[in-house]
Amino acid sequence: MLSERNLRALAIERQHVHRPWGGDLPSLVRHLGALQLDAIQRITRAHHHQLYTRLPRYREDHLGAAEQRREIFEYWSHAAAYIPMEHYRFARVRMNRIRAGQRHWYEKNARLCRYVLDRIRTEGPLRASDFVRAKGGWWAWSEEKKALEQLFHEGELMVSHREGFQKVFDLPERLLPAGIRTETPSDLDYGRHLVRTFLTAQGVGRPEEITYLRRHDKPAIRQAVAAMLKSGELQPCGGDLLLTADGQPSPARPARKVRLLSPFDPLVLQRKRLKRLFGFDYQLECYLPAHRRRYGYFCLPILYGDRFAGLVDLKADREAGLMRTESVHWREGPGPALEASFGLALRHFSRFHGLAADDWRKSSRVR
Repeated sequence: MLSERNLRALAIERQHVHRPWGGDLPSLVRHLGALQLDAIQRITRAHHHQLYTRLPRYREDHLGAAEQRREIFEYWSHAAAYIPMEHYRFARVRMNRIRAGQRHWYEKNARLCRYVLDRIRTEGPLRASDFVRAKGGWWAWSEEKKALEQLFHEGELMVSHREGFQKVFDLPERLLPAGIRTETPSDLDYGRHLVRTFLTAQGVGRPEEITYLRRHDKPAIRQAVAAMLKSGELQPCGGDLLLTADGQPSPARPARKVRLLSPFDPLVLQRKRLKRLFGFDYQLECYLPAHRRRYGYFCLPILYGDRFAGLVDLKADREAGLMRTESVHWREGPGPALEASFGLALRHFSRFHGLAADDWRKSSRVR
């Protein structure tokens, strides 16, 4: 059985937040299984932040280039995400469910779906704005945009690329590379894929963590866990599960340096798991009314070695050319080494965004 420290070290090691990923962007997305998208741009979008954390020479145009080369594609994992193109057939499971009537956001308008599909088939790739008739702005979805999204979730359309943050839709037969498998896997194969993907990226996990935000996948995952335990592909480790192929992991002690993580980073995304492994109780407060926020609008967890030292609320001020520190909340008084490492991490993080870091000490406090 792994000690609590080794469980933390294994999760950190597999996530490559301290030790950079040695391969390219597509291989990193394959390792992680999915790269969550998010539209909030207080600093930068979450997918870019996650890649910055793990790829030393990452630039924001690298992601779009990988999509254009059809090495990754956009679909739905536990949430909206970029997924390895090799995993396309596993996305077919959800596509088939939506096509069979499982509701995503809106009731399907079959007539309008046929209309927008026919236009894309005839005219080529189109955006929602190419169909917009009603006024109301981007967030007031037109009926045509709803139809596009329905067809996207059904797998009748794919995202070719994005222009700004707008999806450009096209037919799958125009986008899927030759040789990509498109057959739908069995429930057992699908469940095995989800279990292997999670444990490869996270090192250890519990069934309820593997099924996180996957309500409709729970039966397939439970079936796979039972089959994999019986076959010996999985082994229990206390309340956790390990891939037997991993042997007896002996992860290295994480480096004592600071990493500023996205609120959507896979290491911190599951708040209950985060509290269980690291004793860190964290909530992203941008979705709360201002009077209910304790720490700030968009606080980033501060990872130092194998512990979370606190939270920093940052805001990119493009006009001033500054990364502004709205507040820093330490869990306990930081020593000189932590302060120095935090300052260095903040300068590097700001430079990635083309900004200078402000004086964070003016906003520092112990909570």
